[in-house]
Amino acid sequence: MTYHRVLPAVLLSLVALGSIAEAKQTAYHALGLQPKDVLSGTILNGKVVPGETKQVVCVASYMTGSNDREDAINVRLGVFDRRGDELVPRYTRDFGSEYGGFVGNGDLELFDLNRDGISEIIVSFESFKEPLIRQRLGEVLFRDDAGFHAAWTGPFEYDATKAARDVPQERRDRFVREIDYANTLRTRGLTLFFNKQMIAVAGERLASREVVQETFPLRGRAGN
Repeated sequence: MTYHRVLPAVLLSLVALGSIAEAKQTAYHALGLQPKDVLSGTILNGKVVPGETKQVVCVASYMTGSNDREDAINVRLGVFDRRGDELVPRYTRDFGSEYGGFVGNGDLELFDLNRDGISEIIVSFESFKEPLIRQRLGEVLFRDDAGFHAAWTGPFEYDATKAARDVPQERRDRFVREIDYANTLRTRGLTLFFNKQMIAVAGERLASREVVQETFPLRGRAGN
């Protein structure tokens, strides 16, 4: 009796895992990647373009197969429409090419920042270009009639406290920056709020973390 109760659940789990694996392979191929080269990836379904249907949004970190250090690992982002069993590219990014290599560990989130029913794309990735500076760079992307645009770019995490020779004293900070979704939603996406936790300033570690609230205008969102 135990086997009869457990087996259907196991089978359902295997089917679900198979479906996830197939979805990932389809998305990676659509990005022009071989699944065996992908180190990590996130695939989300959401409405990031006006209309009735949802899109598939994927970020993948992968081995390039190159022996050059800056090209060994890269991060790509893709937005796709579903056409039957195929994914048709609508928007793609190659962050290694844009940021001069040394990028990895991509991450992805979809969130409707201005409550218009269309989610913004929040993507981030680590940059290893400066060996003694640890930073996770990010972008908040929105869609208008002309296409996708970066409403905000900058570091979500930054630590230059060990870069004593290459970075001026006043820039040897360490901080973690998080989006304040509640306050951002209150402005219906006109203003992007961050809570910036300062851990060290000018190379000196603070006795306790200090939280600074930052605001940035979300370009192109007014009136939408």
